[in-house]
Amino acid sequence: MVNLVKPLKSLSQSGISQLKVALATWHGRFILAGLTLGLVYLPTWFSQLFRRSLIHGSTALSLILVMVALGGYQLWSKRSELAQLSVLEADRTIGYVLILCSLVLFPWCRFAVWPQSILWLTALIGMAISTWGGTFFLCYPLPPLMFAATVYPQPGALARTLWQTLTPDQFLERLMAYLGSEALQWIGQPAISEGPYIAIPPSGAVHVDWGCNGFTMAVQMAIAGFFMGVFLKQNWFKTGLMMVVGAILALIFNIPRIMLLTLASVYWGEGWFEFWHGTWGGQLFTGVLFTLYYYAIMAMVSRRPKKAI
Repeated sequence: MVNLVKPLKSLSQSGISQLKVALATWHGRFILAGLTLGLVYLPTWFSQLFRRSLIHGSTALSLILVMVALGGYQLWSKRSELAQLSVLEADRTIGYVLILCSLVLFPWCRFAVWPQSILWLTALIGMAISTWGGTFFLCYPLPPLMFAATVYPQPGALARTLWQTLTPDQFLERLMAYLGSEALQWIGQPAISEGPYIAIPPSGAVHVDWGCNGFTMAVQMAIAGFFMGVFLKQNWFKTGLMMVVGAILALIFNIPRIMLLTLASVYWGEGWFEFWHGTWGGQLFTGVLFTLYYYAIMAMVSRRPKKAI
């Protein structure tokens, strides 16, 4: 324990000195103000992610944390280049205005998560513009995209709204119920589907709700495919192909999950149903899905086009 005292004391003194240096300039004060806003928003952001992961079995927490780590790594690896960027006075002014507006509006926007996330994103943009200038977004588009995708703890919410607006009512739920019942018939179960319901007469039935239709996982896999393609420096065609493959794999893999949930609900009891429907069961399926997707991505990356004879 004694050996830790000196390093901790040195670290605290270094932090205090860095804080004093930052507070000595207007730019440092604005950056600290923007970071303070982020610290205030952080408990709300993390609690939403953790709650969805714990209760609903969502993989948004792991996906967003990976994107934050990759974005931070990109900035750190380019730190010497970023230090050489010139900042115009107009850029500084715009950045400070964005940070100031976020700070003023934030106390009045605590009624929901989405306005807080928008103001945090605005503050992030302001800090980036005032530190590196507007050319930063043109020269290094990947880190801003990664951080922008993480400010809202429910990345599939907008995609869900668009999907439900553009497709018939319960289209994917009905499709998954039909495919699940057909797959159950293949293994000898007398399953039938009616709308979003799967029944095994006379034992019982289950309802394929939004959370079990595979859409959220398909969106998350498509996002993961996009960032994997960019991170592995693939062309846009192959990156788009990675996104499509990830989404299709997620939808296909959702069918055996629906089958298992149906069997658990009808034959095995509520305890087994809750297990496979909850966090642990969902994470087991997610782990297998990501493993298969990893090998598919590696096969696509390592494949070389054949030369014409």
